[in-house]
Amino acid sequence: MQKNDIKIKVSKRCLERLLNGHLWIFDNDIKSIDGTYSNGDIVSITDDRGKFIARGYINDNSKIIIRILTFKDEIIDRDFFKRRIENALKHRLELGWTLKGTFRLIFSEGDFLPGLIVDKYEDVLVIQILTLGIEKWKAEIVEILKGILSPKAIIKRSDVSVRQKEGLELRKGFLCGEETGKKIITLDNLKFEIDFLEGHKTGFYLDQSENRRIIEPYVRGRRVLDCFPYTGSFAIYAIKYGAKDVTCVEDSGKVMEGLKRNIALNGFEDKINAIKADAFNWLRDAYKKGEKFDCVMLDPPSFVKTKDARHGAERGYKDINLMGLKLLNDNGCLITSSCSHNISQTRFLDILHDAAKDAGCLLQIMENRSQSRDHPILLSMPETHYLKFVVAKKIAR
Repeated sequence: MQKNDIKIKVSKRCLERLLNGHLWIFDNDIKSIDGTYSNGDIVSITDDRGKFIARGYINDNSKIIIRILTFKDEIIDRDFFKRRIENALKHRLELGWTLKGTFRLIFSEGDFLPGLIVDKYEDVLVIQILTLGIEKWKAEIVEILKGILSPKAIIKRSDVSVRQKEGLELRKGFLCGEETGKKIITLDNLKFEIDFLEGHKTGFYLDQSENRRIIEPYVRGRRVLDCFPYTGSFAIYAIKYGAKDVTCVEDSGKVMEGLKRNIALNGFEDKINAIKADAFNWLRDAYKKGEKFDCVMLDPPSFVKTKDARHGAERGYKDINLMGLKLLNDNGCLITSSCSHNISQTRFLDILHDAAKDAGCLLQIMENRSQSRDHPILLSMPETHYLKFVVAKKIAR
């Protein structure tokens, strides 16, 4: 039993959800609270008879009032977090990542540590703390990470808006070690500069790591278009795998600077043409001009943050893929992604099918993938399955 155990009873509907392995309890799920708590405290969930169900942390500032840490009647303390972090590291090492490598070490609910993300860039760790319940354990978590991995630096990127729903301020900076804002890492013998303090997410899209490695047969010897390239990773891998040339379309001037640095780091200036433009507008103009490509890669930002915004987001995904298909030669490959967890894998395929109908073609699925395995999906938590990655060949009707 947890010291100073606060017992909370939840609705029957919530209880069923927990027994199915879901890790969230919403504010309208609470039936009664036995004891007093401060936000961020550890609490226990029981059924109507007082039988233990789960244990997690509470914050009534958030609509998700409790996030579950364990379904075992175990104490949540420093040793608990150490075991969780060690298990997550063991999982990555078993899958082939190395202690010197780059990967996501902790993926929030996917690693049974809701509210915590830790990305490892060789000898630098970047932490995102999304919830008050994890913020209270920050000092212990940092010490555990230092003890296990001995990083040269640990950087905080807790500057995401979801923290405000938890009553937390947005923060970023250095927690310990060398104060290095940028670092050049090596992935598959390619070099990328990571901007730890200003880059998207924690500086790089690690969730696409394994997807980048499978594109070789779809880009080799082909003229490639890459929209929303960010760091240019897909474009750079495409050249590595034998693409004739790549055109990158990026609308952010700041991102463009990093994109061009990564192109130069790999000596691909004569192979990759980086264009600053809005992708939607550029695609329409290119179609009017009669441009054609053998492979089109689309990795847009999330168009939908909430279920209410889903309809508009689906239209955005359809439009961008429709334009991509119009620019694609017959038998060319569309490589396309969605990182919106509110759009299911099935729905994403439906959107692609609708786009293909409007483009007057058929799509032959070559790959239907998800996020890299260092972002583990918990089957009972559909929210952990957010990335959809599809490779499809355009077939003339």
